[in-house]
Amino acid sequence: MKKFILNILCLATVMSIPVMAQAQKLHESASLESSHLWRGLEVGNGLILNNDVSITDNNGHFKLGLWGGMAVDGDYKEADVYFNFNHSGFNLAVWDLWNFSDGIPGNGKYFVWTADRTSHLTDVALSYDFGVKCNFPLTLTWATLVQGRDRGELARDERGHIIDTKDAKNIYSTFVQAAYRFYDSEKWAVDGSVGGSFALDPYDKDFREANNLNNNLYGKHAGVTDVRLGATYKLKVGNWNLPVTGQMMWNPEASKAYFRVAVNLLDL
Repeated sequence: MKKFILNILCLATVMSIPVMAQAQKLHESASLESSHLWRGLEVGNGLILNNDVSITDNNGHFKLGLWGGMAVDGDYKEADVYFNFNHSGFNLAVWDLWNFSDGIPGNGKYFVWTADRTSHLTDVALSYDFGVKCNFPLTLTWATLVQGRDRGELARDERGHIIDTKDAKNIYSTFVQAAYRFYDSEKWAVDGSVGGSFALDPYDKDFREANNLNNNLYGKHAGVTDVRLGATYKLKVGNWNLPVTGQMMWNPEASKAYFRVAVNLLDL
């Protein structure tokens, strides 16, 4: 597994060489949202400020970026680093996700990578946008957590360490999604998506039930965890674009639903 992770990081490093060699474009974006929703989960609630800083090559194929989110009350805190490559509709993304909010398993220290103590997740996602070549507004995505605290969330002691390390393993929680744009005009856009989650290497059912473990990071059981429908009004104030989005997310597996409002404040 360590060799696989090393290969992923080496690949990202090699592919990012063109970015560093001819990077001419810097990007900055920021938004406000009423809650942060991710793959069927409400990761943070309350007023949340998100910020993204990235650098790309001249052709826009390679991107290195930093993403951060924080609730104004401090309950939710996240700082991520990512690499992205896209070409002809295909997109490969490798993210180091570090959520250091209170209550997140792990000790909250950034430079800790040991599996039973880390707060990090390494996410590798591959997607294809049919709109690029086929003029069909459908995007399919496969994303797998390949390293980090995705270990069934076993019982932990007061320091955040997994108590029974011999039974802890990476379960490779996976999220698949189909997203479709139903309507797109000068003023409005309407989007929908359906996503499901499962583990590639889950714990035995009896073991999960005995230890009250989830099938995967996103849900107690494998199944449909993220169904969304939303509309975006492309608000423009002078030359400033301030799109506003209202979105509903249903999680059938957990029998929950959430509504969020987001406004994009900056896109440079």
